[in-house]
Amino acid sequence: MRTTTAERLQYLMRTRHLRQIDILRAVLPYCQELGVKMNRSDISQYVSGKVVPGQDKLMVLGKALGVSAVWLLGIDVPMTDEPDAPTYPGMLPVKSRRVPVLGSAACGEPIYKPGDGTEFVDAGPDIPCDFALIAQGDSMTGDRIQNGDVVFIRRQPDAEDGAIVAVAIDDEVMIKHIYHVRDALGQMCTQFLSSNPRYSPIFVGGSGETRNVRVLGKAVAFRSLL
Repeated sequence: MRTTTAERLQYLMRTRHLRQIDILRAVLPYCQELGVKMNRSDISQYVSGKVVPGQDKLMVLGKALGVSAVWLLGIDVPMTDEPDAPTYPGMLPVKSRRVPVLGSAACGEPIYKPGDGTEFVDAGPDIPCDFALIAQGDSMTGDRIQNGDVVFIRRQPDAEDGAIVAVAIDDEVMIKHIYHVRDALGQMCTQFLSSNPRYSPIFVGGSGETRNVRVLGKAVAFRSLL
């Protein structure tokens, strides 16, 4: 069944708890990388259906939101660009999918060891993820995420309260629970919380915030390599 780009964007916003500003923040790095211009007014017109994005902007939106640009156009195809394995008479298809390991993220004090782009891990066909990180530390042991575990991340610019996310604060990447709260002045800010009570919450946002903060995606699965 054919739908519209606006309906697909509205679906993603509804199911992932995204705002238009969240989509804009997610696309800006890809706009810079691919030389595409997009602003808040563009996002508003795409979501309302007043304008259908061109092919270059559909590509940027698809990359930022972790979905197929063709699906985003409204065509009845899989949401992600995962090709089906060929089938042969009398043989069952073997489905597998490998995703890049982008590095090691802190489950404790902020630390990030970037990968060199050559390491991949088998995610399996049923895990809707875009990349993986290796957990370091013990701050998420309350969720049974241990040091050295592989955490599979679906790329998205925000997540619902309580979700586990990968977040970059300046040059450090961490795996934490996310909560949207208000500070003592009533301003909206974001709290990143460990599941190990030994670690203090991290608050970002508010009028005095100077750090560069970006949610890289939501954790959808984890697996021990041991």
